[in-house]
Amino acid sequence: MPRRDLVTYPKKVSYRKHTGMVAWLLHRITGVIIGLYLIFHILAKSGVAGWFTSLTANPVARILVLVLFAYHAFNGFRIVLIDFSSGAEEGMFSKQFMVVIFLTVIVSVLGAIPIFS
Repeated sequence: MPRRDLVTYPKKVSYRKHTGMVAWLLHRITGVIIGLYLIFHILAKSGVAGWFTSLTANPVARILVLVLFAYHAFNGFRIVLIDFSSGAEEGMFSKQFMVVIFLTVIVSVLGAIPIFS
């Protein structure tokens, strides 16, 4: 005999996609990529992974690393602000995420100028 609480549970379960989920997912992805970058950077400096040095000499790869670091840093600061604020409004999170994206773009553009010149 089936349980009654499982029978009444809605069949269709879906997540509500919002900017907080996107920010969380991007933060996790950039964190993993930065961790891998640091491991390969250490291996390249020790002479084990010489291919990584030639890969990161590419200006596009250098800008990609800059974008990843900038987003991860600004979003980490946003997370700290959220943790220390009390009673933050739901609409405030999407505004903070847009500020993170804006600052990431500004830092990436300003950081790309010396790379390409």
